[in-house]
Amino acid sequence: MKIGAYSYAYSTNLGDEIQTLAATQHLPRVDVLLERDRLYRYSECEPTFVISNGWFTEQSSWPPPDSIVPLFVSFHPARPDLLVTEKYTSYFKKHEPIGCRSTESVEAFRKIGIDAYFSGCLTLTLQRRPVPQTDRIYAVDVDPELLSAVVPKEIQKKIVHITHEFPSQQTTMMTRVKWNAAYYGLRGIQKWDLGQPVLGGLVGKLNKRRHTFRTQRAEDLLRMYSGAKLVITPRLHCAMPCLALGTPVILLKPDIDADPRFGGLRDFVRTHSDATKPIQINWENPEPNSGAHLPYAKALRERCQEAVHRILAEEQSEYRPAGESRVAGKPLSTLSE
Repeated sequence: MKIGAYSYAYSTNLGDEIQTLAATQHLPRVDVLLERDRLYRYSECEPTFVISNGWFTEQSSWPPPDSIVPLFVSFHPARPDLLVTEKYTSYFKKHEPIGCRSTESVEAFRKIGIDAYFSGCLTLTLQRRPVPQTDRIYAVDVDPELLSAVVPKEIQKKIVHITHEFPSQQTTMMTRVKWNAAYYGLRGIQKWDLGQPVLGGLVGKLNKRRHTFRTQRAEDLLRMYSGAKLVITPRLHCAMPCLALGTPVILLKPDIDADPRFGGLRDFVRTHSDATKPIQINWENPEPNSGAHLPYAKALRERCQEAVHRILAEEQSEYRPAGESRVAGKPLSTLSE
């Protein structure tokens, strides 16, 4: 059994790599990168376990091949009407219960008879990075007009603006040209499935290099958030990691109560959406987060640890002498149960 992690050749959002960091911290190793949006390519591979957290769309490759053994936690179907349908009931049945990142997803699964539960986001299990505490307040991809309307002028002057987009508009023109060329080139090759027959292993090497670089950038963001006094953001994969890191955070987003992606997660974090009212917080010494996410983080850690323990037990049993009893545990096909 190999152990895999997702890469994202079609993404410009470093929040995806933060999701992968949240998954790989629970793994003993990573043997292979799996391109999230081209899973059909791995149909001939040996069985590969992967924590299937994050954002998924209905692709021509869905459902994933049987060679991929998923642990569905913090799973979010971008379009439940396309992905969570009776067409895929038999597939999801093999891997239930399905841990969902939003309450809307839970409801969609239950409507087609799949055992599902609200797990919260796996980024809630991230560990604080050992960095010095600073007085910095970060605004991460915040709408400038909304920020100006709800944050005091004297605080706005102190805010440091950063983004999860890569390459960002804050980088040099040459850097943007280089990475955009690599991104669109890889995306085009991957989209038309030219990588394997035409370029052999080159695409895989380029994608791995891109993934490594972006993962390092995602790690840099987590270090910044760990040392921050306060973070303000509309981004789910900034707000949830900040809860895990113990950094006071405000989820600032218009119509936050109507966004289905945040169903259930809104209960964990301080939110603000009204542009006519200022944010109520102690700007010099921000109040800590509520801690409402902690039971969910604990449950997520335990489910990941249990699944990984079964894999390692199965691996150990493969090396036992003939006739010696195998380690007790569920078969690999039920690792996600």
